Amino acid sequence: MLVGLIESDQWVRRHKAAGKDQTFEQFAAGMAKGRIPLGRMGKAEEFARMACFLCSDAGSFITGVAINVDGGASPVV
Repeated sequence: MLVGLIESDQWVRRHKAAGKDQTFEQFAAGMAKGRIPLGRMGKAEEFARMACFLCSDAGSFITGVAINVDGGASPVV
């Protein structure tokens, strides 16, 4: 899988380190603006759902493919 910007503790720490007077939601929106066509960072659950699908019987016939989990940031692989 090709993973884009996903909300995580890493980004929470960067937000705190930046020391700007904005909420984490505002910080995350700023990170996504102009970079992610869906207009927001992904959530860990969204990545996990794709990983679980690929590990399940439902994904048992999928091989050799790159799947973008990035909100449309990568137009092609």
